[in-house]
Amino acid sequence: MTRTVKSISILPAYGLKAAVALAGAALLSFGLSAAARADDLAVWDDQTYEGQSAVIEQLNKEFEAAHPGVTIKRTARTFDDMKLTLKLAVSAGDGPVITKVNQGAGDMGAMVKEGLLLPVDDYIKQYGWEKLQSDSVLARDRWEDGKFGVGKTYGISGLGEIVGLFYNKKILSDAGVALPQTFEELLADLDKLKEKGVPPFMMGSAKQHLALHMIGAIEQAHIDASNRAELDDLIYGRGGSWNTKGNIESAKLVQQWAQGGYFFPGFEGISGDDAVQLFISGQGAFLISGTWYFGDMQHNPDIGFMAIPAPKGISKPMSVGGVDLAWAITSLAKTKPTQDLAGAYIDYMVSEKAAETWANAGYLPATSLAADAKPKLTPLLSSGIEMWKTLNANDALGHYPDWSSPTMLKTIDDNTPLLLSGNITPEAFVDAMDKDYQAYLKDKK
Repeated sequence: MTRTVKSISILPAYGLKAAVALAGAALLSFGLSAAARADDLAVWDDQTYEGQSAVIEQLNKEFEAAHPGVTIKRTARTFDDMKLTLKLAVSAGDGPVITKVNQGAGDMGAMVKEGLLLPVDDYIKQYGWEKLQSDSVLARDRWEDGKFGVGKTYGISGLGEIVGLFYNKKILSDAGVALPQTFEELLADLDKLKEKGVPPFMMGSAKQHLALHMIGAIEQAHIDASNRAELDDLIYGRGGSWNTKGNIESAKLVQQWAQGGYFFPGFEGISGDDAVQLFISGQGAFLISGTWYFGDMQHNPDIGFMAIPAPKGISKPMSVGGVDLAWAITSLAKTKPTQDLAGAYIDYMVSEKAAETWANAGYLPATSLAADAKPKLTPLLSSGIEMWKTLNANDALGHYPDWSSPTMLKTIDDNTPLLLSGNITPEAFVDAMDKDYQAYLKDKK
């Protein structure tokens, strides 16, 4: 997933002395030694948006309050910065003990191969994480002998993610356009909006990955969950080809939109995050992106969220998504007490209490809320939770295409501007993806 704000390094203030004294007994349940409790705990996360960062700060303070002597040394990095620096920092011995890590082959897969991450299966059993999240979700953090989705588990996520269709109710209403129920209706709506001089889609392609999410979301909305095996095989490195009619048609459609005036003017010079802020300010009728923007989007009550409308004949359409970057323990956790402290920290980050805190802030937790939880759900989050339930019930939670090889994200990023500008054909765009993937499969043998 993509997180893009300037990297920041934060050391939360240590406080709540009275609460610390009262919470000391809670330490016994974790079986932590005094030496472990005295250590600073170096943690890297990718929660760089203002709303997300506030939640992490709150959760960190609560964890410190329950663990006297522990000080969390937090470093927040963007998704792209994390990809560039995490593996190198851990290899050099000056990285985090606990980190968020992208689950794909280029990140978690590569770090597991080099022995830079520790399995968390013992903590899954100790804390009952398998009761908080489904096995199909936990499988996205498993690697073994270069194989994705099997073997030991190397992380667990705190947030669920769905890529869907944000829409501005007021703009649609003013243009006399109804909310689309099928993909065919969406295409008709886009034409009506363009005819009325309203930018149908907000887009920004200078930085981040809005175009990638758009292409993937459209392609996967055309796949019925009953036919998901081919996509699963691609993502989990089992084989297959990206060179399919569905992928080519999706790339072709997005290219036509870019060339035909369906995107916000000047999108080539706008970053993804800036495009989101423009959308929040009331520019553009639709935007395809993910639930990680809920915290920002809630500031405009006219914005709603829905799944990409499926074409006729698809009863259980898939949606790009899954979970955010996983919480993981690095090889820098040298001692058992440090590892156990890390396990306790991650347990708190995926707890029902943390899930309720995230929900109160407007974000979609991966952990189910407690039966007696009463979070203040925003309309956006209510929509997201219902979608999350439906996707899991239908086994229709899809994948990020870049997870399929260590270099796929770069391959897509390098070729997306060429696709949108018309400098390469949709066939060439998909062929570049497939060449990357086939080279990865060959190297695995």
